[in-house]
Amino acid sequence: MKKHAVTIINIVLVLAIISGIALVIFNAPKREKQPETATPDEVVVASPNDAQKPFNIAIIQHTDNEECNACYKGFVHELTQLGYINSGKISIDYILEQDEEKCSKAIDEILSFTKCDLIYAIGPFCAKKAAEKTTDIPIVFGAVSEPEKEGLVESNEVPGKNITGVSSYTPCFEQIDSIMLLFPKAKKIGAIFCGTNEASVTQALVAQGEAESDEIGYTYNTYPVVSSDEISEKLEEMKEDGIEVIYAPIDSMIYENMNEVVSFSESNKIPIICGNEEMLKKGCFSTCNINYVSIGTKAADMTLDILVHNAKPANTPVIYKYDCDLLINKKSCENLGITLSDSVKSDVIMKSYE
Repeated sequence: MKKHAVTIINIVLVLAIISGIALVIFNAPKREKQPETATPDEVVVASPNDAQKPFNIAIIQHTDNEECNACYKGFVHELTQLGYINSGKISIDYILEQDEEKCSKAIDEILSFTKCDLIYAIGPFCAKKAAEKTTDIPIVFGAVSEPEKEGLVESNEVPGKNITGVSSYTPCFEQIDSIMLLFPKAKKIGAIFCGTNEASVTQALVAQGEAESDEIGYTYNTYPVVSSDEISEKLEEMKEDGIEVIYAPIDSMIYENMNEVVSFSESNKIPIICGNEEMLKKGCFSTCNINYVSIGTKAADMTLDILVHNAKPANTPVIYKYDCDLLINKKSCENLGITLSDSVKSDVIMKSYE
């Protein structure tokens, strides 16, 4: 009888010890498995969405030219630099299709068969097609000159829809600002353009607003023409008015008669600041040319704001500020007898078109 009692006591003691050990083990802090050490090639930049599932972006491009390709390169490069590509954080479907019907069909396929978190639409055609096909998936466009006029957004400040992006409007502000660098003593600017070309008139008015601003304070005269026969008359008016710099916004009529304008410019030593590089090639003195890589870069930053930081396209203003390259036509510089200082030379790109 005593032996049996002892056995029971021993069993109870053993069970108590086992329970105590189990309780200690159960309440002990759990130890994570230590990760293996990564090699330098495997290290990726940390980002806000490390704990989230990968985002899927569709890049749609219709036009295969230098500008659109730069918009693509800038976008991908920025996402790569920030550690989102080649790290499992973002996957990309890239469509480059120059046939409009095939491009439209490719967009349909992306929306139907692929989990798409955002569309990056390069150029107005792709932006319009994407906006037609979805009102839910966020769309960021690149290189659309006037998105409000195209009907893509309700306003540039408050897009109001599922689409926003980076414009490629002529850098009129930068072109006027460049005059301060190139000709710091100039005070009188004269703009020549076709008065019936709405786009040209708008550029001239935008430039006028910048030129006459309190920060700059130029005298800015406009010389609109209705036909090419009026160009010589307007140029003579500029001479009589003491115009020191000619501003020629992008305009087909002026472009087609650029030889006449350049001849007047060189004879009277009045430099021409023009709207784009095509006009510069015709003999103008300088232009501020859009750096399209920067459009892609800014579109990538906007994309991350939407995907990672939950910004809404409807409330994300269209970006009109991008990097520009200040180009100088070397031959025009020589023909006008202009000598640039070393400090100015460091800020410009000299171009030869011979």
